[in-house]
Amino acid sequence: MSTLNVTDVNAGKVNISSGGLKLSSHNGSGNYPSAETGLLIYDSSAGGVKLYNGSAWDDVGGGELESGDRGARPSSPGPSNLRYNSQDGQHEYYFNNPYSNKSDALWVPMGGRQLVAFEERQDQWSSTDIKWGPGNGSSTSQGGMYHSYEVVMNFWEPNGGNGEYYVRFIDANGNVDDNGGRYFYMVSGWHANDGRPRAASGTGGRSYFALTAQDGSYELQSNGEASYTVNMFMSNTPNSGTANYWSYWMHGGGATEQNGGEYRGGGTWRGASQKNGTGYPLGGIRIYNNTGMRSASQGCNFACAVYTTMPSIRDYPRAGSYVNY
Repeated sequence: MSTLNVTDVNAGKVNISSGGLKLSSHNGSGNYPSAETGLLIYDSSAGGVKLYNGSAWDDVGGGELESGDRGARPSSPGPSNLRYNSQDGQHEYYFNNPYSNKSDALWVPMGGRQLVAFEERQDQWSSTDIKWGPGNGSSTSQGGMYHSYEVVMNFWEPNGGNGEYYVRFIDANGNVDDNGGRYFYMVSGWHANDGRPRAASGTGGRSYFALTAQDGSYELQSNGEASYTVNMFMSNTPNSGTANYWSYWMHGGGATEQNGGEYRGGGTWRGASQKNGTGYPLGGIRIYNNTGMRSASQGCNFACAVYTTMPSIRDYPRAGSYVNY
């Protein structure tokens, strides 16, 4: 008899001489069978074997992290659920901290933040566009929709003296906003000679954010050995009161015309585009320098990482249902 079809087999010991043991296959945790202690199955989404221990499904060595879109998330998740969200492009886990009185249960990026973009350059560039999500052409049902970011920018040096860096934002339609009167900011510095330059947009606004003060005595150095680093934070809180402004602040430092110094500043951008009649997501940033970067024959002259610093807005318990991305 080559095939035995029965519901259950009870045996004290099973010896398999060849061919192996084939388990029932289930596509993701949302499709697992009724659990009973000791049950073994194969998860085709995670690519591994699962064992029910009496209270939860355990991995049995090997395999990959479970992968699927937002709709494939477990129906009754717990803090031990780790997965790859193929729709938002993030590795995530279910956060639920019983030891805090302010702990909404929600899906969050692993580690609490997500790398959403990275760029490295070595040529003599004067501007570069870094896009993500809808700004890169993704529909609102795809790509991480975040409303809080940190951008880490590491520059070698400009190709000439009196270097300046500044940025413009890219809206949710992929358009660089270079319109005047939409960027409002103040940036100030403190340098090795105790000088304290300032630059401000004025109440009429400008068409960019400055990352350095625009003062010839305190701009960036170009001597083959210089460098400059900037951390920039941007955020927006979507709600029914319009909330179309994005706020930002930055802190940077490096080699300046006064040998060294630091800059810090902040402000607001008023040019965001609305999506689905609710939120105003960010689509990216354009980074400029006024003299072109000094090229590097080996290595790089610029590296930039963009992180989201909060969960996807779609997972906010309140704002998620409002923005309807």
